[in-house]
Amino acid sequence: MLEEIKYVPYKQTAFAATDTGINVSSPWLSLDVDVDDEQRASVRRVLDRIAAGGELASDLDIQNFLTFFADYPVLHAMPRAWGANAAVTYSSDAPDLLDSAGPRQFLELLNPFADIDIEESFPYFPEKWEWDIDAIAAESRIEGADELYDPVSAYTAIRVRRLQFQIEQSKFAHELLERIEALRDHDEPRFFQLLAIVLSQQFYVTRECCSCLNPAIENLSLISDQIRAYRDEEVHHDRLILASIRELTDQPESEFTFTADTKLGIEVIKYAARTCALGFSALVSIMEGTVYPASDPVGDILVRSSKPSAHIGVEAHFQINRRGNHTAIPETFVKALPPVTKRTVAIAARLAEVAIRLDSGLSQAVLKYL
Repeated sequence: MLEEIKYVPYKQTAFAATDTGINVSSPWLSLDVDVDDEQRASVRRVLDRIAAGGELASDLDIQNFLTFFADYPVLHAMPRAWGANAAVTYSSDAPDLLDSAGPRQFLELLNPFADIDIEESFPYFPEKWEWDIDAIAAESRIEGADELYDPVSAYTAIRVRRLQFQIEQSKFAHELLERIEALRDHDEPRFFQLLAIVLSQQFYVTRECCSCLNPAIENLSLISDQIRAYRDEEVHHDRLILASIRELTDQPESEFTFTADTKLGIEVIKYAARTCALGFSALVSIMEGTVYPASDPVGDILVRSSKPSAHIGVEAHFQINRRGNHTAIPETFVKALPPVTKRTVAIAARLAEVAIRLDSGLSQAVLKYL
């Protein structure tokens, strides 16, 4: 019988008692949870034991407590003892990815667009890979198994690295939203033009959704049922984004601006859909984001403009994803996988390392239009 998942907090995660319960914080998330009066003393004892360190995985009270937060990106899943279940393994291969010196060279190999020059579009991309594959593997290695790795553990090890990278790069997204919002007061036509470009990136991603998910259903048989359910939730979301764009511009769809980051980001997902279930899961995690606020940030900006109805489509799309808790969907993928090989871990990590750079570069690309 497969061991249940046990958790430890990321080193960036902090738990603290508050007057009404608990605060969980990391650089990318802050969460307040109310605790009933009669439970606060026992919860605080658990918090003290977590703060003291030691063998968290073997403490049942701590594991019960941490499992409550398993849907939030604040925990690392410890490698499980698989026993006889380790007889079935998952292995993937992507020699063109693993043989590339770094993200830029891989994009050169992957790029199908004649109008995109990788050197010109991504001069800030590193020549060499930066993530330590051995470290990621060490955090997910199954004890007693011959070079096998827990897919959930590998997923959470990759996730924390991409979250740390994204928080370090978030200044560009903040700058973009601030500068676009500033336009609303002194040049609203330009404001609408820039927001149409921002929403066009969402439109491209949602429009291309099935071109990513259908190959994944076909090629990644171990998680095809889970991906099919995800696809059925995502179909036609492009219509909602397009409805908002139509409120902002009468530009024909053939003239929409799609950045190189957006177009190459979809190509990386398509590549993962053909090659690696673990990597595909990591990329869906990037695409779906980290945690949902109460409403869509772009929709919030539009509400305060002279065309408030433009927010309706994008907000409807956001709330569908929020109600379905799409940020947790990739976990359903990786939980269906058997132990994976180190090569599979490496492929997933390299795919994520490329994708997060494209994802963070999107804000920089749109800033060029300001």
